Amino acid sequence: MSKERERKGELPDFIIFGAGNYNSLGVLHAMAEAGKSVFILCVGNARDWKNGNVIGYSRFAGNIHVVGSADEGAEWLSLHSDEFPDGCVIYPTGDNEEKALDLRYDLLAHHYRFPNAGKQGAVSRLMDKRIQTALAEKAGIRTLKGQFSNSEDFSFSRVCYPCMVKPLDSTAGSKADMRVCENEDELKKALSEGVATKNFIVQQYIVNEADLLFLGVSYPDGSVEIPALVMKPGVSPTGEYTHATVTTDVDAWLPERTEVETFVRSLGYIGPFSIEFGLEKGKNYFFEINLRNDGTSHYPLSGGVNIPMSYYDAIRGNQSRLDVAKQEYEMIDEVGDIRRVLSRETGLGQWLRTFRSAGAYKFYRSSDKKLLPCICLMFIRRTAGKIRRSLPG
Repeated sequence: MSKERERKGELPDFIIFGAGNYNSLGVLHAMAEAGKSVFILCVGNARDWKNGNVIGYSRFAGNIHVVGSADEGAEWLSLHSDEFPDGCVIYPTGDNEEKALDLRYDLLAHHYRFPNAGKQGAVSRLMDKRIQTALAEKAGIRTLKGQFSNSEDFSFSRVCYPCMVKPLDSTAGSKADMRVCENEDELKKALSEGVATKNFIVQQYIVNEADLLFLGVSYPDGSVEIPALVMKPGVSPTGEYTHATVTTDVDAWLPERTEVETFVRSLGYIGPFSIEFGLEKGKNYFFEINLRNDGTSHYPLSGGVNIPMSYYDAIRGNQSRLDVAKQEYEMIDEVGDIRRVLSRETGLGQWLRTFRSAGAYKFYRSSDKKLLPCICLMFIRRTAGKIRRSLPG
């Protein structure tokens, strides 16, 4: 980036910071549809289909710099601050990226604006599910009974089965560490075989009628807005799903909206967030809150909800309410759902009809047709790989 470009005002004042996957791609599409150009600080290979990275193929991806890790990216931002406009907004799309910024708040906040809780290390502390659960309970939100595996008073005799085991800190664990255990032997095995962490929360397990992911923004003036819900029907313990319902009728599913807004304000956090509940027998049970952009934030775009742009506008002093009409439509994972065709769970014709009728997609956006050939190529590669693995010998 040259000083000449900076003087001409050509450098974007919005940085997408994260892996080049559908999460970052969704933010890119959101900002592009709002007419905003962006700079992409990509963690990992921007065109690594194997790991779901796609952002480098987008026609909107004009400015990309690739780094090896979130920490490397945060250091790069510090070293290159004079190449971006003062007050440039950094928009992290993953926990590691948010944590890397948070732990360098004192170094970066003088020049950049990014999701934060007012002081260095505050957001990282709030990622601890023990703290989240305690504050949620204090705000009057229904939580799941649980214990923390690293607590001195942890007791197997007080666990009710089945139970859910999840990493205590999302940046230290992985989905591979999430398990449902039916008895004490399975629980002990899960705790001892942690892939990325040895610190877990062992919670009461509920059979979800739906997994409710509410998307919102906590603004600098202290107000909280929750304009959309992504409802995943009966998600698995790993959180994988290929279909979901997107709705802007949040009040119909969040009777505890007042308590949730009180909870979010108690965090002292400014930025986009998603708060997750499990639904069982008509009752919402708090799971966790993600203090950064959620990977589903682009699903409500078709309903007039643009989370990234709302945050950007608020930081720029142009905050406005996301007053949108009540809408509901289906979202599909057009890439992951192809396995249902391969396994003959559904026919190709039915899959195509579902694709055409959906209101939101994991990757695809009609304004970014450049991605379509790349998606087709990935389908072919994955299909060929599956066929090769199924052949004898």
